[in-house]
Amino acid sequence: MLSLEEVPGNFGARITGCDLSGADELTLHAILTSLMEHRFVIIPGQHLENAEYVAFARRWGRPVHLISRRIVDKDFPEMIVQGNLASTPEFKRNAANHWHCDSSYEKEYATTTMLYGIESPDHGGETLFADLAGAFAALPAEEQALYRGMTIWHGTSRGTMLPDESNTSYDRLPPEFQKDIVVLDPVTHPLVVDHPVARRSAFYGLGGSCYAIDGMDEAEGADLLLKLRRYVTQPRFLSQCKLMPGDLLIWDNLSVMHRATPIEYSDAPGETRLNYRISLKGVPEFA
Repeated sequence: MLSLEEVPGNFGARITGCDLSGADELTLHAILTSLMEHRFVIIPGQHLENAEYVAFARRWGRPVHLISRRIVDKDFPEMIVQGNLASTPEFKRNAANHWHCDSSYEKEYATTTMLYGIESPDHGGETLFADLAGAFAALPAEEQALYRGMTIWHGTSRGTMLPDESNTSYDRLPPEFQKDIVVLDPVTHPLVVDHPVARRSAFYGLGGSCYAIDGMDEAEGADLLLKLRRYVTQPRFLSQCKLMPGDLLIWDNLSVMHRATPIEYSDAPGETRLNYRISLKGVPEFA
């Protein structure tokens, strides 16, 4: 029987009592309902083979194929391998240490992301979340109406970073890495999206890819986007999760944005981190 408890912080929940390798539609619908309410859910105690994990994820939507081909699993290209090996080049370290929504630089963005934990360091390695739905709902109606009318330009690593954020742009990559990156043209998305399942509105994509507001001076638009990023990442809108081995973490990309926290790159016992990420597009079949 499924059991749910809220996690410390402003939002998020832990679900126990299920084996995802054989989850039926009723179980999946219950997980989705909890996800819509709590923004992210952690489901511990899983023992998924890669094929089982991919099969489970595909029930939630169509897999995103990352623009970088170097960090995907060779047998399951839907899975992005995320680790902290000591041999990792400096320019690739802590590349997700900035606020973002997955695939916001694509014409069709991700709606759901999953992380499956294999190894976790004794210290550090948390994922931070910002509640974009809660932040939008907290605004006066006239401000909501203003932002609803805005269209935002997104491009891979084009956004201006806050002082505590870091990102790796295409032009900083060595040529041998550039050839494995799919270069996409900039796209536009609404600043405010209406969720197709939860039936609520939220800011979207106030992170690493947003760089301009359509119809506004580019510098002025970038300043407003940074102002909004500061607003939505106030402590009252934040929560966090540390992925442990056997945990499956699922978050709603249309309700939150996220960022990694800086981590040491080491092969020493107690310091290694390894997880497998899958992002999905579309609405789950069981919604």
